[in-house]
Amino acid sequence: MFGQNFIIDENVIESALSSIELDKETLVIEVGPGAGSLTYKLAKYASKVLCYEIDETLKDILDNNLKEYDNVEIIFDDFLKRNIKEDIKS
Repeated sequence: MFGQNFIIDENVIESALSSIELDKETLVIEVGPGAGSLTYKLAKYASKVLCYEIDETLKDILDNNLKEYDNVEIIFDDFLKRNIKEDIKS
């Protein structure tokens, strides 16, 4: 249904993390967190990770994989149809 590729390679995740400046003041917006492999690492360092996932079949997987973080918000909707400014305020 959706053209999805999930990042699971730890080397790719670490490479992505090392290429950005990330601290407890950073808001990260992630489009398509998939199973949450990158999201999990982002949540360790960012103040908030706001994710947009269109595939609602991933809800249980994401809830389970990210349950230890209270700084992750996942919106199950089409990113292109959202009002990002409003989502950030919530």
